[in-house]
Amino acid sequence: MLIVVPVGLLVGLFIGAVGVGGVGLPPALTWFAGLDPHTAAGTSSWSFLFTGLAGTLVYARHRAMPWRFAGWLTLGVVPAAVPGALANGLLPDRVVLVPLGVFVTAAGVFHLLFRTRTAPRRTSLPPRAAIVTGAVVGFCSALTGTGGPVFLIPVLLGLGIPAVTAVAAGQLIQLPLVCFASFGYAVQGSIDVRLGCLIGVIAAIGVVAGARVSLRLPERRLQQVASVALLGFGVVVLSSAWFSPR
Repeated sequence: MLIVVPVGLLVGLFIGAVGVGGVGLPPALTWFAGLDPHTAAGTSSWSFLFTGLAGTLVYARHRAMPWRFAGWLTLGVVPAAVPGALANGLLPDRVVLVPLGVFVTAAGVFHLLFRTRTAPRRTSLPPRAAIVTGAVVGFCSALTGTGGPVFLIPVLLGLGIPAVTAVAAGQLIQLPLVCFASFGYAVQGSIDVRLGCLIGVIAAIGVVAGARVSLRLPERRLQQVASVALLGFGVVVLSSAWFSPR
């Protein structure tokens, strides 16, 4: 419990502020709570229901939620989440963790060194492109148990979407994503419901604080912070894959 509280708060803070904190939760549950990687992914996915709800309410209250755009993304997320969660139980741990770590690290480096030098080009995507993006994000997020933003944020930033819009949309798509993904994990018995609820409630408190920080930061600074967070969490995931049992 001494580990769960600070980890939950830190994860929630990053989710609320830059949308990518969830990627660090499965490794943390493996290291500190003794869960196997599949149960860690399922428990993390369940806890993100709380963070997604808290983040959505905060961004909606500040009129920063891109409802239409996030709705199109959600149409892609929903049908892809369950297959992603079921695929998690069929793959070796490293097959999931290594590509995730490489992607997140590379995205952090790219956005930190290149994308921060240019201004956002658009505020949304065409409906068809948004649905396809949502489907890819939904499958990959459920597969890794990381929640939607960790994949959505770097993709949207790369497409020129403002950071605050990307972070806000990431909060909303977590809701259907974690519901369907958690169903897939539950079928396999890979969720510790009580632990997931505890972490979710703690992390939701961090989300509220993180969202307030995000809404006050200048766009360029927020994108830089998100890039650094991606880089840092990518290193965490790669370390988890390296030190996991062979």
